[in-house]
Amino acid sequence: MHNDAPVYLCELVCPYLPTRTLRSANNNMLQVKRTRTKTGDCSFAVAAASLWNNLPTVIKTCDNLTSYKRLLDKFFSYRILV
Repeated sequence: MHNDAPVYLCELVCPYLPTRTLRSANNNMLQVKRTRTKTGDCSFAVAAASLWNNLPTVIKTCDNLTSYKRLLDKFFSYRILV
């Protein structure tokens, strides 16, 4: 989302741009590609977009890498405990 990733990874994910005005348009979401198989669901493009979209908005809008890592660590450590 911040163009810090290598080019080959950036090409695999696309930002979510709805065709009409929706509240979800400014939630920093990625477009999840449709697949027909379970193997397709495990591809990087689909799995990465699904995981990113399930993160809280606070983490997705973080502008500092250190803060992002700290919030992500807290989020996943809480999810493991629950």
